[in-house]
Amino acid sequence: MARTALFAQHQPGGLFAIEDMARSTGSRFFVDSATGSDTVGYGQSPDSPTATIDYAIALCTASKGDIIYVMPGHAENVITATGINCDVAGISIIGLGENGSMPAVSFTAAAGSVTVAAANVVINNLKLIANFATGTTTGFTIEAAGDGCVLDGVVMRDTSAANEFLIHVSVAPTVADLVIRNCSFAGLAGAMSNSILFVGTSTNCVIEDTDIFVDSSDSVIDHATGASVNLRVRRNVVVNADAGTAGYCVENKSDGTGVCHNNLLGYNKVDAEVTAGDATWFFENYASNTIAESGLLDPATSHAIP
Repeated sequence: MARTALFAQHQPGGLFAIEDMARSTGSRFFVDSATGSDTVGYGQSPDSPTATIDYAIALCTASKGDIIYVMPGHAENVITATGINCDVAGISIIGLGENGSMPAVSFTAAAGSVTVAAANVVINNLKLIANFATGTTTGFTIEAAGDGCVLDGVVMRDTSAANEFLIHVSVAPTVADLVIRNCSFAGLAGAMSNSILFVGTSTNCVIEDTDIFVDSSDSVIDHATGASVNLRVRRNVVVNADAGTAGYCVENKSDGTGVCHNNLLGYNKVDAEVTAGDATWFFENYASNTIAESGLLDPATSHAIP
């Protein structure tokens, strides 16, 4: 038999599938709140999906490349920190559908969160909605075991100024190889402290091609507590609409290393500094803290290049 790039598999009780091996040779599972059931025998076919993402995660096998497809229009509610607990290593959770049909996860309790508690988890094309009256504390919680997590194409939105995310993504100390890319995080004027908060040290983490438009009382991307090793912040649009805060758009600890380049940064506090990081390289970042005026290079060039 001639070998090709296609992979054939038949899951017991599920589909016979021909797929591209470049994606994965793992099992496939399906989630749909409209037609699904969190009972034995469901999840291996789009015709008999599970009802929740967390139930589908429990069907996966660690480090085999299993993929969970979340169907267009799926909607579920999370009220606890482990309501969606990504505790199986190497899985991908992929939302299907665009704009209004993108799968949506709502949070109606302060503790509601999507927790990543295992390595190499990929989350793609999901919409997270804050809908608790005094604020959802954290949308994504990346635990210390969550090395290699990828958040790709994730959308996060507040329902109102009160029903908001206080932090979009919280990253535990020592996390390595986290990637946040192609995401859209937006927050209304309320009590948000940070969009992306690194609680301690990190290694080789990347934030790229992401739009962040928030009203944040502290630094929007905040890595001030523990030193980073090779943090890369690139090609993002970061706007803090709060006119009275004392944070930054991008803040790295004084001894945190990395590169911040080709970002567009807006901060609505006149004369406020926009970036910080004494051990960070900065290239081609344009910043403004005055609405309706064009940005300038930040930090300003003050050194001599022979």
